[in-house]
Amino acid sequence: MVFSSDHGVVIVTGAGGHIGREVCRLFRAAHTRFLPVDVDFGAATDSVRCDLTQKDQVARLFQSHPVRAVIHLAAILPSAFQSNPFAGVDLNLHACLDLLRQAVDAKVRRFVFASSMSVYGSSLSSHALTEGDPAAPDDSYGAAKRAVESVGETLAKAQAIEFVSLRIARVIGPGIKKTSSPWRSQIFEAPAGSGPVRIPFAPDAALSLVHAEDVARMLVTLADAPIVCHSIYNTPVETWKAIDLKKVIEDLRGVRVELEQNGTHAGPLCDGSRFAAEFGFQLRGLRERLSLPLD
Repeated sequence: MVFSSDHGVVIVTGAGGHIGREVCRLFRAAHTRFLPVDVDFGAATDSVRCDLTQKDQVARLFQSHPVRAVIHLAAILPSAFQSNPFAGVDLNLHACLDLLRQAVDAKVRRFVFASSMSVYGSSLSSHALTEGDPAAPDDSYGAAKRAVESVGETLAKAQAIEFVSLRIARVIGPGIKKTSSPWRSQIFEAPAGSGPVRIPFAPDAALSLVHAEDVARMLVTLADAPIVCHSIYNTPVETWKAIDLKKVIEDLRGVRVELEQNGTHAGPLCDGSRFAAEFGFQLRGLRERLSLPLD
């Protein structure tokens, strides 16, 4: 397969989202040529407005720039997907596959797909799941992510494009706006002495957590690495029991945390050792991040 120039831009879809903003920040710091894309003009001051469900708008992205890679983050999140499954399928499946098709047609070298641990389903796992464990999504959101992965893996085997999927665990970090789990942002943003932050899990629930900035570093790594050895990677994570997370937040941030004594488990655990080993990747610790002063 002959690809287009390795000196083209990197398209970043969903550039106005919490992970997309971090990806763009990293590219700017590295003086990497990139094209931030979002459906919302207000999402980022320099973003190109593009509705990914409109094929002609997507086509203009590839026609106006030589493209060496795509980092595809734009998606409808699980709660919104469940509320409007047709809209979820339109963006997360149909539009995503069209973006992938147009990237192949434009001879883009690499397509980096922001997938999710939801491809493994929501059942509690007896061990941290690796990429070798079977994908068994039990909701439409996870099924759409897995369908895209399956198409991408097929294209990669045919050497049509270098497709690589990052299965992202539970993301935390400041500035997360579109979420049904506000605690993931509040633990960094709530001032000391403010009202309680509610984490809706039982005290003994184990949570696989990854900061948005670390996810962005992983995505940039996958876009820029000379060689990637696999099509699927789990994110490296820190795994915390909810009761221990409550204590460290209260000790370091001075914010009271409430758990649900009869709350649920937190789904499957994540083993990201494949990514960590292949790319020498290290997370920045949650304790360190929680110790930072509010901006």
